[in-house]
Amino acid sequence: MRVRRRDQLVCRWDSDALMVALPGQRRWLRVTPDLFTLLQRLDDYTDVDEVAAHFGEEAAGAATRALHQLRDAGILVADTDDDATPPVWQHWGPVASRMHTEARDANYLVDSPRRDATAAQIAADGEPPAPFKRYPHAPAVHLPRRALPLRTPVEEVFAARRTHRAFAGTPVGIDALATVLACTFAPQRFLDGGAFGPQQGRISASAGGRHEVECYVAVYDVTGVPPGLYHYAPEVHRLELLDASVDRQRIAALAYEQEPSYQGAFTCLTTTVAARLSWKYRHPRAYRLWMFDAGHYGQTFALTCTALGLAPFQTVAFHDSGVEAMLGVDGDHEFATYLLSAGNPAPADGTHPVGPEYPPPARLAASTHRSPADLAAGEDQLG
Repeated sequence: MRVRRRDQLVCRWDSDALMVALPGQRRWLRVTPDLFTLLQRLDDYTDVDEVAAHFGEEAAGAATRALHQLRDAGILVADTDDDATPPVWQHWGPVASRMHTEARDANYLVDSPRRDATAAQIAADGEPPAPFKRYPHAPAVHLPRRALPLRTPVEEVFAARRTHRAFAGTPVGIDALATVLACTFAPQRFLDGGAFGPQQGRISASAGGRHEVECYVAVYDVTGVPPGLYHYAPEVHRLELLDASVDRQRIAALAYEQEPSYQGAFTCLTTTVAARLSWKYRHPRAYRLWMFDAGHYGQTFALTCTALGLAPFQTVAFHDSGVEAMLGVDGDHEFATYLLSAGNPAPADGTHPVGPEYPPPARLAASTHRSPADLAAGEDQLG
């Protein structure tokens, strides 16, 4: 049998050793100096007996057994193995594959005697992170507290929801913006979370009621709200001005010039405050949770806009680092997650918000805008 090193392996440095991840398993193997040397040599298929001979006659038997064990663990592959990496991981890469593996099969303590003890231990570590973020010294716009009525039958809202890519170019009223923000991001009630403290009940579901989402709003054309970049403070239902100079062009540069990202009346940029999740959920599976929650908020945003007669749009095609720099967040403890925008809808044929071929290929080919810094020299991605 001939073996070689697997093409895609993920390693990490621990405090005293190099570790290699076992493919498809939530296990890691310590890389000894001998193993490191072995993996370096096995760039191409080599006979097992030939490899074992390098360790000397007395150790050859043990080396052969170790080689078979490494093959069983997936660190080595044999010339008789089907070693084709699934296309999804060819495209997404070994680090994404590792994250997928590490986030699987978490040991949830549901109805377990250990649950109360674990909850008490978490609570004993200190107070949870603040559930709300505030900019108390920023100029503020206090939003109307009386929401517009949402009386459209739910089945009509479901049927009418579309991702719009064209807007009428007319202003949206402050009451409509306030209603969208309150329904999407504000607490509707508070609940007793026991050892985990008070929890918010919002319209959108959230893992463990942690509600790690923050919302920043770029206002362009909203009656009663001066243009600029704001933070939405849901517990007091107000907009806190961060930067009056932020306009459509600033958002366009960060959103790869996607017109619906900035041509509506306002754009919401959501972030995740990671500590709100990690304080309670202390396992890698929790990394999935903010993705689910961002989707929950995005759907609530879209349905609320639709019920109000607005045209919603959503995308994750934006320059993360640039958005975070604009918002003044570090990208580590708080990071950008979603772009949601809305305006009054452009006239449509009743089936599609715009023609099914929008945007035309010629427009995509003609686009030459690549800042900031040529998108950090990254690869092109489909929007």
